[in-house]
Amino acid sequence: MVFVIIIIATSCSKEERPEPLSDLNSISSFSFSSSENPSLTVEVFSTIAGRIIYASVPEGVDLTTLKPRFSLPPGANLSYNGVKIESGKAALNFTGTITLKSTSQSGRESEYKILVQNGRGNFDNPLYQFMQKFSIPGISYAITKDEEIVYKAGLGFAISESSVRATSGHLYRLASVSKQFTSLCIMRLMEQGKLTLDQRVFGAGSILASDYTGVTERAAKVTVRHLLEHTSGWKSDPDPMFTSSFSGQSLSQRIQYVLGSPQVEPGTVYNYFNMGYGILGRVIEKISGKSYEVFLKEVMAEAGVLDVHVGGDRSQRRPNEVVYYSQDGANGYLNPMDVIAAAGGVISSPEEMMKLMFHIDGRDKVKDIILPSTRATMLTPSAAYNRYALGWRCNHTSLFTGSWYHSGNLAGTASMWVMGADGINCVVLCNSRSYLSGFDDEMYVLLNNLLKTASSTTW
Repeated sequence: MVFVIIIIATSCSKEERPEPLSDLNSISSFSFSSSENPSLTVEVFSTIAGRIIYASVPEGVDLTTLKPRFSLPPGANLSYNGVKIESGKAALNFTGTITLKSTSQSGRESEYKILVQNGRGNFDNPLYQFMQKFSIPGISYAITKDEEIVYKAGLGFAISESSVRATSGHLYRLASVSKQFTSLCIMRLMEQGKLTLDQRVFGAGSILASDYTGVTERAAKVTVRHLLEHTSGWKSDPDPMFTSSFSGQSLSQRIQYVLGSPQVEPGTVYNYFNMGYGILGRVIEKISGKSYEVFLKEVMAEAGVLDVHVGGDRSQRRPNEVVYYSQDGANGYLNPMDVIAAAGGVISSPEEMMKLMFHIDGRDKVKDIILPSTRATMLTPSAAYNRYALGWRCNHTSLFTGSWYHSGNLAGTASMWVMGADGINCVVLCNSRSYLSGFDDEMYVLLNNLLKTASSTTW
């Protein structure tokens, strides 16, 4: 009897427990439909990158009264300035960055920053996806045709902490795209009759004869052309320009190290060599009698390019310069920009870079600042490697047919531009770089696809 009473008492004490409230609050889709937004003639879909949502609506569409559609988990809601909004019904002003709060059934809250802008989705969307995949806060880019900018945009944040939106006029570190600027400086010195490409750089009777000692027989054969082509015979093993063990050393100390490092016969083998361009920076200073940056600015001014500089650390950031966001524990602000200036230290904007390209592209509308013969020399690949000319890459096996191009990478920076053979050019600058496998290849493909889209677009 006692046993039965216990069972009855136990079974009577069981109560049904309520289902736990869901913590899910992620926005799974965000778009603008023409059915709720009569000013739209197309459906506009967004790219969701964590807690940031990007979308480009067609140029000319009023951003002040757009009604977004969105999807949330069951029981979650979305609010703006403390007021709940319904999908497809609430008209919001997207002219600036707005913040929406997503609240789960259980009360868990998350904030989303929404970046909507006027633009061309067929160009912007691939870049949004690239930003999402590789955690890039901001990108600025420009596309030109027949020596005119036909499209330019800034996507994401130039400065994430203060939500400063990127523009096509923001300055970015160019990394190895700086090498084309250095090459152009050498071309102008050559045209001025102040040096020749086959002039020796080290040893008796050379450009830097009085600056360095311990010059070997092979080192004494290195010419300006060898340094431009990366055929000096030296290789980056290690790279004195970027290896941490050289931290704190001056450019001259690093050059002295190079002179004592292993070397094959100059002109016979291509090895991409950052220090070669560091040496060219010193050549420019020696011949011109001016700092690299001063002479660079003089050459750029010939093309009307005024907003180009040698970069600095974060405390030296210019008012219209982005902030650089390094990944995987790297710190791009540790790069000594004055030391790497001629190899990777230049900063500029897409607008200024395209202005420069108009003056070196060999086309008729805008007068070039170099002679046709100089341009031909600059863009002719070396005998040792037919995919690199004097500071420019060329003859890619599958991309950029007939074009010249170069990319650059530093911690917190990725850059690339293409001078197209058909008069269509493109530049893309990023304020971060990823170390995920495939990043560099995907950036190449991205530029190639942008050029293809531009070529098929009626402007």
